[in-house]
This record gives sequence, structure tokens and C-alpha cells, in this order.
Amino acid sequence: MVLHCDFHSPVLRRNTHINVILPTPGEVGQPLPQNLKVLYLLHGLHGDETSWLHFSNIERYAYDANIAVVIPGVGNSFYQNMAHGEDFFTYVTEELYTFVQALFPVSKKREDTFIAGLSMGGYGALLHGLQNPARYSAIGAFSPGIPDPGAPLDPHRVMREDLFQLTEDALRSNTTLPDLFLCIGDRDFLYQRVTKYHQAFAHRWNRSRYRYDDMPGYDHEFAIWDIEILAFLEWIHREDSYKKLGKNKV
Repeated sequence: MVLHCDFHSPVLRRNTHINVILPTPGEVGQPLPQNLKVLYLLHGLHGDETSWLHFSNIERYAYDANIAVVIPGVGNSFYQNMAHGEDFFTYVTEELYTFVQALFPVSKKREDTFIAGLSMGGYGALLHGLQNPARYSAIGAFSPGIPDPGAPLDPHRVMREDLFQLTEDALRSNTTLPDLFLCIGDRDFLYQRVTKYHQAFAHRWNRSRYRYDDMPGYDHEFAIWDIEILAFLEWIHREDSYKKLGKNKV
């Protein structure tokens, strides 16, 4: 089932929206599953909380995998606090997480909590996952919008964090980082930046799992993201009872 939630956000000081995918019981009369693993799934630039639902098969994949999926709408904020805008980093890190934990039957354990996203959302997944390693056990960064540290500032864009420096700091912190699933199509305009990031850090991600998919023939498009979100759901480490039951059948 897909639940569309409208609620007032004290952090954003306005109403906001999320979509939540919950696997339904296998038979009539059965209760909803409890302590579900949960994926926070982030949309890209110019998208919203409906983008993944409209252009991918995430609802079916979530049902097959017995996993809850939370898709927030954050505008073009890059999932961070803005100097002249709203505090989306605080919203996602504090308010959204608390809201989901209070209202939905999801697990509170780190090993059951994941974050992933495409393009701007891939940047957001890295940003939040690296700064909250005790919360998320895996990051999925699909064609992530990794900024070029040497590029001139664009006054029309949100000022983004230097993910190279952020990752360097996280690796040097001696903290166990989330597993990282990174992918990019070789026709994507972000290909050089993402491969540069991969080359800089893949060999150093040695305390957690690391996967890199270089996908020939794909551009910056849902054709690759639909393939890779399914691959991510199959790759994340799971030993819960729902995994042992096997896939649901739609």
C-alpha cells in the first residue's frame, strides 16, 4: 500500500508531504507486518515525493522485499539547511525520522535502516549517511550529484557541501561507516565526477561493504535507477525474518 501523508512541520514552519510504501499482509485478516526494515528514498532535482512512484517499480520492489519505503518531498534543497531557505537537513535528520518511527511499524535498529537516492537525492543520501553513520547501515547513491570542488560558485544553486572532504573526514574518524552502493551510467553528464569519487575512496572503504556499478549505455535517467534500486534492495545485508520468508508475489 502507498500512504500519502500531509502534516505540519515545525522545522519547516509549514505543511509538507511524504509518501510511505508499506507491504500489505499476505491474506485477509492478517495484521500489518511489524518492525519492518525501512529505506528513506530521496528524489532528484526538480522532482518530488511522487517521482519514484511515477517512474520506477519501487512499490512492487518494496512489496517483494517486505521493506517499508519513505519518500519525502524537499524541493530543490539538496537535503541540507539553506542560508536563505528552509532547514531540510534538520527536517530529514530529526523530524522526519521521529515522525516515521512514531506512526509506522518500522524497526529502530541501525541494521534495519537505509538511505538512498538519485542525482540530488544521491548527494543527499551520501550527505546524511556519512554524517549519521550510527543511524544508517547502507547508502545507495545512484548517479549522485557530487559537486566539483574546483567549480565556480553558482549563485542560482544551493551551496553544496564538499563530499570529497566530508568522505575524507568520515574515513579518518575511525567510525564504522555504512555500506556504500554507488552507480553511474557511462553516458551521464556526472560520469567523470562519480568515477573520480569512486577512484578516490573505493580502496579505503575497507570496514564496510562497497559496490560500484559502471553501467554502459545509460544516461541520467530512470532506466538505470529502476534497475539499480532493485539491485540495491537485493544487495543490502539482511537477516530478518521477512528475508527468510522469501519474496512476496504480486
